Amino acid sequence: MRKYGIVALVAATAAALVVALVGGSSYTVKVLLGSATNLVVGGTVEVKGFKAGTISALGVESGKAVVTLELDDGYAPLHDGAVVTVDWKALLGERIVNVVDGSKSNGAIPDGGMITGKQADPVELDQVLNTLDPATRKHLSSSVKSLSKVLSAGNATTDLNATITSAGPALQALGEVLRAVGTDGPAIHSLVTRMNAMVGTLSAHDSTIRTVVDELTTLANAASNQRASVTATLKLLPSTLDAATTTLGHIPGVVDKANPLLKDLTPVTAKLPGVARNLKPVLVDLRPVAAQLRPTLAAASQLLKYTPGLLDTAHSTVPGIDATLTYLEPALAFLRPYTPELQGFLSNWASAFSGYNANGHYARFLAQAGPASIDNNPGIMPPGVTNDPYPLPGANVGQPWSDAFGSGVH
Repeated sequence: MRKYGIVALVAATAAALVVALVGGSSYTVKVLLGSATNLVVGGTVEVKGFKAGTISALGVESGKAVVTLELDDGYAPLHDGAVVTVDWKALLGERIVNVVDGSKSNGAIPDGGMITGKQADPVELDQVLNTLDPATRKHLSSSVKSLSKVLSAGNATTDLNATITSAGPALQALGEVLRAVGTDGPAIHSLVTRMNAMVGTLSAHDSTIRTVVDELTTLANAASNQRASVTATLKLLPSTLDAATTTLGHIPGVVDKANPLLKDLTPVTAKLPGVARNLKPVLVDLRPVAAQLRPTLAAASQLLKYTPGLLDTAHSTVPGIDATLTYLEPALAFLRPYTPELQGFLSNWASAFSGYNANGHYARFLAQAGPASIDNNPGIMPPGVTNDPYPLPGANVGQPWSDAFGSGVH
């Protein structure tokens, strides 16, 4: 089934190409002229001096000649205001149809539409003779009679025919030249017009061109003056080229060594877009932090101004502090195990004076009396009471430190 589908697709494509090449529609317009003299089917149709189509048909309608023009796609469609004129293709021979399109902003002329045609009226011989004055017509008549006598005398007619026969190729070649000139007339006119515009532009920039020539002259003079330097440079050029050749000779080895590195970097490079995508929101979130960091950096800059003096003071103070701490180390080591008792004492002392009355602070004391507080107690303790003359540090607050001194109680 898949094979049949491919065959059907190829057949449809070929059919579409045949329709496009053979059955495609062309753009035609009709022109109404007074006569179609010297116009032939297949004749040339020009737009701006370039061939744009051919005459596809000639007809008659209401005593007028109807000429059908078939234009190439590059010149279609024409627009309202288009004008068609009939001109000689050369000095002698058939005529050509010249089309001047209307403005592009005007509406397009539909396929098969009718456009305006202009044709010069034929000039008859009588009209030419009527333009001559009587004396000129008399001399012309005398010349014609003399020519008739010459042609009727002897073998003049035979000689004239032979002359015309021998001159045929030359006249034919001259006709071809004149035909080519007539055909290329618009192109030659366009060329001359452009050359005229170019010459006008050069003339308008005469001072600029003169300045450029003067600067080129100055440059040539400077190059001539620097001939010795250029010669010395050229002498050094071989050694420079040798060094460059040596350097270039090392490049293949460097490239061979760089290729494995680049191959190893390929996976890392492939991950860079993802890292960049993940980094973008982080950078966006860092903008407020960067904005808040500016005053911090300003304060740090102000602080760093005083840092050298602070360091100098600390340099002279720290040795004394170090000596003091070294001196106090035994005392602090002795007091360290009694930290809970010291904290409890300070807490109880603060609680004793934390009460207020109308006169301000007042102190509260809790007096505890019991069997163990009798001075004459012979050492007999009531039930639940023990006597520890050497309590461990922290025992009074329920946090005994049995190894506070490192080896029992001292």
